[in-house]
Amino acid sequence: MKIKICGITRFEDVSKCEESGANLIGFINIKRSKRFVTLQEIKTLVSSMKDKNRAVLVLEPDNPEEVVMKMKKTGIRIVQLHSLSKNQIKYLKWIEGFQRTLLERNIIVIRAIGISNESLEMKDDELKFSSSKVKEIENFAKICDALLFDYQVKGKSGGTGLQIPTNMVLEVVKIAKNVNHDIKIFLAGGINSERIKNDIELHENVLDYFDVNSGVEDKPGIKNPELVDELMEIRAKI
Repeated sequence: MKIKICGITRFEDVSKCEESGANLIGFINIKRSKRFVTLQEIKTLVSSMKDKNRAVLVLEPDNPEEVVMKMKKTGIRIVQLHSLSKNQIKYLKWIEGFQRTLLERNIIVIRAIGISNESLEMKDDELKFSSSKVKEIENFAKICDALLFDYQVKGKSGGTGLQIPTNMVLEVVKIAKNVNHDIKIFLAGGINSERIKNDIELHENVLDYFDVNSGVEDKPGIKNPELVDELMEIRAKI
């Protein structure tokens, strides 16, 4: 099981996450986030990393060109998007590939998808995912490198601190894998040590990453090193 620790704002937290073995480290450049950091701050934080390939740039862009510009300014090649359509992401990959030199790594696109009771509708006397949500998952699974499922509130995913129920996670992963068996799956939304330790159903052949943010914090953007260590100790035992 791999771990992404997101919402990094301080040098000491970059160092702690790397030292503890976090597989990916996320920096949020979305102004509505309590953990917002500027592009210059992200570039400076990433410069302190021993392995810069672990850095993830979290964005909610208006267009593909904005993503390319921000990738160039920070030097980050993994982007987590909380906006852009399927066609915009296809275009992003095309223009980014056209501009990339042979010495640079391919862009990796993680698309966030919001999941909650808002995603359900009654079908044949059962609550099931709406056809629009199923289509959204399928469309992004076809074009992206990874999907990140996060709890959605009022149409917005990310930063809610709420957990997606296990049965819903299993269903959305099944939908995604049916169209792209190789798609990588991240689970976010109130993830902490207890959920990782106790939700055995999600460990094998379901998730690739747990995405942790508030679950290892004292307050937004301030990570607790003891909670980071506890998280990694649990990961090691799985």
